[in-house]
Amino acid sequence: MISEYWLIAAAIAAVAVYTAAALKKKTPYDRIVLYVIFILYMAGLIGVTMFPVIFDHSLMGAMDEPMYRIKLIPFEIIMEELHSTSLFNAVVQLAGNIIMTVPFGLFFTLLYPRRHWYGHILAALMLPLCIELTQLLLDVMTGTWYRTADIDDIFLNFTGVIIGVLLCCALPEKFRKRFLPGDKGEDI
Repeated sequence: MISEYWLIAAAIAAVAVYTAAALKKKTPYDRIVLYVIFILYMAGLIGVTMFPVIFDHSLMGAMDEPMYRIKLIPFEIIMEELHSTSLFNAVVQLAGNIIMTVPFGLFFTLLYPRRHWYGHILAALMLPLCIELTQLLLDVMTGTWYRTADIDDIFLNFTGVIIGVLLCCALPEKFRKRFLPGDKGEDI
């Protein structure tokens, strides 16, 4: 089993490398802090969605067949959640998938404000697609089928990113301009 400790070490290394490069380029401190928080957020998101990676089948107990772990019918899992569990648990599960990606939309918009609207839409689609495809790839590689690749998660995560983008757009312009890259347009 691969644990989250590798992820923590990688996040610390990424923060150290980024901070050293940003200080060398004399990047404003506000922007450095924003990037560091973004790196730590991404490490947390990866930790929640990917770990633990289980290689030992005996740790899994009863495993589902692979075909039952890939859900391609839109809203199937959402409807199952609403009908099979308590309303509170369903709302927590569904809202959790939205809320966990809101910061990505917020950070992406603050860090890359010069992107066109379609760049934000593309990022909003790519994040959940990468999460679900990586989960599927990990399951295929390990043969454990620990997670479910679900089209509903893509929809919910996409919604969360878009909410984050809209929240960022609602922030005062003076606040958003604080994080703009330098005049040379450099982004580390």
